[in-house]
Amino acid sequence: MANRVSSAAIGAFVLSSLGLAAIAAVILGSGKLMQRPHDFICMFQGSLNGLKVGAAVKVRGVQIGVVKQIQLRLHEGQGELRQVSIAQQPMPVILELDEREFKSKGGGSKAFHQGRLDELIKAGLRAQLNMESLLTGLLYVDLNFHPHAPLHLYLEPGSGPYPEIPTIPTQLEQIREDATRALAKIGEVDFKRLTDAITDAGLSVKQLAGDPQLHQAIASVNRIVSDPDLRRAIDQLDETLVNVNKAVVSVKNTIDRTGSKIDPVVASFQKTSTDLQAALAQAQSTLASAQLLLSPGSPMTHKLDATLAELTDASRSIHDLADYLQRNPSALIRGRYVDGNR
Repeated sequence: MANRVSSAAIGAFVLSSLGLAAIAAVILGSGKLMQRPHDFICMFQGSLNGLKVGAAVKVRGVQIGVVKQIQLRLHEGQGELRQVSIAQQPMPVILELDEREFKSKGGGSKAFHQGRLDELIKAGLRAQLNMESLLTGLLYVDLNFHPHAPLHLYLEPGSGPYPEIPTIPTQLEQIREDATRALAKIGEVDFKRLTDAITDAGLSVKQLAGDPQLHQAIASVNRIVSDPDLRRAIDQLDETLVNVNKAVVSVKNTIDRTGSKIDPVVASFQKTSTDLQAALAQAQSTLASAQLLLSPGSPMTHKLDATLAELTDASRSIHDLADYLQRNPSALIRGRYVDGNR
């Protein structure tokens, strides 16, 4: 007759299996079961070279999330893009922000609500790509307040599952845009019409000739405007900026390829520096101890002085004994003569 399996043993086995499954889920999930993630979307213009999946998302340098996805365009169901040209179409980057991590570092509990997010965006909250390290060229997403930055939202509100955080260009892109706008304004100035307007106002060439400084200033402006090198420089500025951008990208790629070789060398230098500092500290301690022992008034110096004094007395006694034996050699046999009358 077969032994009957105990129902208690079956229940214990089932509970143990569930417990092991839960532990495995926590370990394999790297603790994600304890997180409360919130996904947001950012639409970036320009190049995303150097931005990787898993890159940090920081608020003023404090990490609160990671980059979850980097895409060339929106997938179906991710939202409707507003009317933009193909050349200006941004690339979506999905961020995963951890609410528990944000709260543990002092963030407010309502920051992830849509209403509060809208208030932060009106106050100047923007996402910007910044460089994590010049050595590696890797980028991270920086969330910070830029009150004077323009607000550009590329998605129709409520058309997708992700709230949109507006973006601003990188510092290099901002410099390029400002320079381009400044040169465009200079190119739009019609100096010939300006000279004609001055003449129409009653200032003839003869009158201008009567004022040497004004005449010289206008002549200098005309020479500058008519200079073909200036026009050529303005026309070639865009090409120069593109070449500079390519050079920067090339440097980043070179650093990426050599980063794995440089890191061990840097680590070796750091270890050598640490060992050298420890050796210098030990030498300094030893010198300090020696200085303490040999300084005037120290116990060791006093003992050395007393020993030297005793050695001096002993040497004097030996010298006296040798002198006495030289004068009385028989003293070694009969001993020292002592006067009995004493």
